[in-house]
Amino acid sequence: MAQSNTLGTLLDLVAQLEDAAYGFYAKLRERCPDNPEVAELLVAIMEDELLHARVIQDITESLPAFQRRTSVPPDLIERLEQTLDSLRGRDEELFESTDATCSAIEKMESLEFDVVLSFINIPEFEYDSAAGYVRNQAVDHTNKVYRLLRSLG
Repeated sequence: MAQSNTLGTLLDLVAQLEDAAYGFYAKLRERCPDNPEVAELLVAIMEDELLHARVIQDITESLPAFQRRTSVPPDLIERLEQTLDSLRGRDEELFESTDATCSAIEKMESLEFDVVLSFINIPEFEYDSAAGYVRNQAVDHTNKVYRLLRSLG
């Protein structure tokens, strides 16, 4: 893909990742209809992904164009692109085994968490505007994902 290493690109890719994560969890839920605990966790995680997408959209819309052109670390952009590529159009690979599914979840969620941590170091963000996203991703969401991985594995 080789996109620019700007805050605007980062936010666009994060929004795409949140959408991809929601889609991934929705497909996983369809594949686990007989496990109410997993289904409940997946619904809660999907709601989180929708919240994350809204927060990213709000952050993006709140930044003036010149701030969206701020440089960000290229490795973060590359990891986002790679993770998105690994999620798109690979349902059979991602769901062929519990290990493959758990690996995809770990990769996706680890990257989301790294992005959240990077937000703290971007001076263009007022912490208050990203605080809900950071708090949810760092504690509540991570706990749900951990419980999901334990239930699946």
